[in-house]
Parts: sequence; structure tokens; C-alpha cells
Amino acid sequence: MPRDFRRQGNLYSSYKSHHTYKCLIGVAPNGAIVYVSNLYEGSISDRGIVEKCGFLEYVNPGDLVLADRGFVIEDLLMARQANLNIPPFLGKRSKFTAQEELQTRRIAKARIHVERVIERVKEFKLLSGNIPLSLTQISDQMVFVACCLVNFQEPLVK
Repeated sequence: MPRDFRRQGNLYSSYKSHHTYKCLIGVAPNGAIVYVSNLYEGSISDRGIVEKCGFLEYVNPGDLVLADRGFVIEDLLMARQANLNIPPFLGKRSKFTAQEELQTRRIAKARIHVERVIERVKEFKLLSGNIPLSLTQISDQMVFVACCLVNFQEPLVK
């Protein structure tokens, strides 16, 4: 944890309830990591990362981006003539419609591969625990190398 109180606040993730860094990892349908952003302080939103990291430069018209519910980036993708596919929200309802249920299952079936890829990245010892502040300068490269090494592992999707 940094000594600078402002930096402590920026690194704090209310979602994780501790100090973190975040990055955006793009995964192709075959399970390969195709995009890795730099690391951002834990207080940044998912939308904030997408806006800052340069990911949108690689989005082409007609692309489909699959994401979690928290990624409210549909307007950013629409500007690139791309589509966002996120699981439906229940809102104040008690259950999904039959069509929403089917859509949720289809998305979950694809998202499990993304979760498995991210788990592989986190398994690297250097990334699995606390990263010392002395390594902050090279932390972006550490994550990038871990992602490259994951791509050399046995494929997740056959």
C-alpha cells in the first residue's frame, strides 16, 4: 500500500475491498488472449478503462463484444458500429423471460472460457499475491508477459 493517501484512495477497489490494479483482457472465441491493456488503479470503472486504454481502436464495424453486466459501454461500441452482448438485467422482476433465460445461458457458456483464461493469468506466482510497490514500474509488462505465456499453454477451446 502506498504511503501517499491520495494514491491509496485511487488504488482502493470498493468491489474487491482492498487496493488493486485492473486491466482489460480481450479474449477471442478460441480462447486466445488478443488484447491486454496497461494496469489502472483499482478505483477506475470498467468503462473508464475501455475509454482510456485504446481497446476501441481495434474494434471494427460489425464486431460483437461479449462482456459482464458492469460494462456499460454500448454507446462507445455503437460509435464504432459494433455491438455489445451482456447478460440481461433482472431489475425489479423476480425472474427472466424464457428468451432472456436462453440468452443468459448462451452468454454464460461463452463467458466461462473468458473466466478460465483470466484464472490462468492469475495463477502466475508473480501476479497471484500482492505485487510489491517496488515492481510498480514493470507491472504492466509482468501482466503482458503472463498473458503471452497463457497463449502458449494448452488451448482451452478445441
